[in-house]
Order: sequence, then structure tokens, then C-alpha cells
Amino acid sequence: MKSERLKAAIIIRKFKGLSGAVNYAAELARRLPAHGFDMAVLAQRADAALAANCGAELRKVPSLPFGWAGSRALFSAAAGWRSRGLDLVHGQGDTLRQDVLSLHNCVHAAHEAVYGAPLPPDNGVGLLHERQLRQRRFSLLVANSALMKEEVSRRFGVPPELIRVIHPGMNPARFTAKAPGLRAELGFFPSDVIAGLVTSGDLAKRGAGAFLKALAKARAQAPELKGLIVAGAAQAAELRPAAAALGLTSALVFTPPRPDVERLYSTIDFMAYPALYEEFGITVLEACACGLPVLLRAPRVGAAEVLSPVLRDELNFSSDEELAAKMSALALSPARRSALGAAARLCALPVTWDAAAAALAAVYRQALAKKLPR
Repeated sequence: MKSERLKAAIIIRKFKGLSGAVNYAAELARRLPAHGFDMAVLAQRADAALAANCGAELRKVPSLPFGWAGSRALFSAAAGWRSRGLDLVHGQGDTLRQDVLSLHNCVHAAHEAVYGAPLPPDNGVGLLHERQLRQRRFSLLVANSALMKEEVSRRFGVPPELIRVIHPGMNPARFTAKAPGLRAELGFFPSDVIAGLVTSGDLAKRGAGAFLKALAKARAQAPELKGLIVAGAAQAAELRPAAAALGLTSALVFTPPRPDVERLYSTIDFMAYPALYEEFGITVLEACACGLPVLLRAPRVGAAEVLSPVLRDELNFSSDEELAAKMSALALSPARRSALGAAARLCALPVTWDAAAAALAAVYRQALAKKLPR
């Protein structure tokens, strides 16, 4: 006998663009039907073609002409109304009513790490997270790393038994070392060794300043080393004066985010990711899958959890000086880059969207079981 198919929805305010949250929702909506769930996406701003490509029903949540904090509250209420008749609702941090909640950011911890001060008490996202977590506005919580699980449990008192850690994934057929690079197009020479900082945004959180300082120091030992930072025009404009002051004007290229990000990974020789706090870091996983070593602050980057302990120790750094030393060492040793990159790829290969979807489907069924009358 065929098992009954269930109707589930992912609620996300903005389902368009290149953000990690949008990619997460799209990749899982595409795969969950194979596990018995017919998927809908409830969004205020949405790319209809993306929803169709995922095979998901798109339910638009109307936009309302209110202030930022008020619009979030009204989106939560409207999304609840639009989710009527569904078996399960999976929120992405934008609503107060859901069976399963996925958080993509720990805004309190990230703000403290970047600015050295508590998140302002009137921050809209922070207020929403406070209510979601302290009031248990979910049946089960999906954390994208053990780092996030520890943070929400410690800060908000969420019982660990209500939290499931599911790492985001990648597509191993897409993220390989075979994509055509962009060296000539971006103005690099064949002899350049390129350190990259690839991210979808928030360069302060991702440690762009530390990247610039370490690059300048590393070039004293390895003059062939150059840098590539993925940044929008406004962010690049903010960083250019600091780069110029460090003498990096001719040794650094800025390029905007692009959908074929795998071509950026094929352009660089290794990645330096000095994030001050990163709940996961999908670009770290993708770069590793492409066979690139990624230097990172392992205790503060969730994606480091997919690496073996030995490799994590090799790639970890605890200070800007150590980052500079490891960047120059990688620049000077193609063999070391190759060995560490091959080890990183082996660690990344099992961390796929297929695996994430299977794990999430199990969480959905656990949440549904909790809804059944006892």
C-alpha cells in the first residue's frame, strides 16, 4: 500500500536572490518530495521561476505598509493564515508559528563577536528570535551546526533534546575542481597565487579587515600572493581605502556575488575565512568540496565541524599573525595546497543536500508524531 503523502511548507520572507537562506530553502524544497512531502513555499517576495524549478507550490504572503518591526509581526500573522490546511510548517526564523524552526543566524552572538557589545534591545530580528526561542514557538528546532545548538541552548534555555543538528549541504556534481576559472577575466596572471574570501555578504562578520591585514603581511614572504574578495559595490567601496593603505591596490580584486560561484572557487588557490562568528558558512563547505584548503577560526565557524580533527587543526588559526603565516606558507607550497585541498574534499563529499533532506524529513516525521493525539 502506498504511504499517504503529506503537505509541508517552508516559510521564508524573501525567496529570491543568492543568500544562504534562499539556497537552503530551495535545495530542500526540491528534494523533500522524494521523502513523501509535497512542498509549498510561503514568501512575501519570491522568484516564481525558482519555486517552479523546485517543484514547489508558491503561496504569496501579502506585503503590508508598516514599519520594519511591525511588518515582521504582520508577516508572521499572514503566513500563519496562508498555511491553513498544511500538515506541517517549517519556519526559517521569520514567523512565530511553526512545527519545525530552522535558524540561520545567531544574531546576538554574532553582534557581540563583531562589535564587542550586546545586540541593541530594539533590534527587530533579535526580538523575534527571543520570542521564538524563549517561548518555544516550535516543536523541534533545526540548528545548522553544533556551534549554533550550544549557543541557543545556553543563551535561551532551549532544551538540547528539542534541537537537531543538520548541516547544510552542497551538490558534489557541481562543486568540483573542474569548473572553468575566471583568472584572465578578473585580471590575474597565470603565475599569481590567489587567496580568496568568498561569501554572500556581511564582510565585517566574515573578517574582511583581518583578511586584508593578513594578505599584506603574507605578501612580504610570498610576493606572488594576491587576493580576491567577493563583495557588492557598496561593500567593496568601504574596503578599498583600507586596502590602499596596506599597499594592496594592485594585489587585490573585488568581484560581486554571482550564481555560478563554483567558477570563483576554480579561480582561487585557497580560501582564507577569518570570520569572527559563523553559524555554519556554506562557502567553506563548497570551497572544500572543490578541493581547496580553507583557513579558518575553527571554534567560531560551524562548517569546521565537517572536517576531520587533524585537518581542522592544520587549517585553524587563532590570531591574525598566525593567519598571515599560514597564508604565506600555502602560497609558497603548491604541494601543501594540493594535499590539504584533497583532504578537505574528502571531508566535504558526504555533506550533501540529499543527506540534509533525508535528515530533515526524519525531523518532520518526529514533529508530526508529536502533533498526534495521545
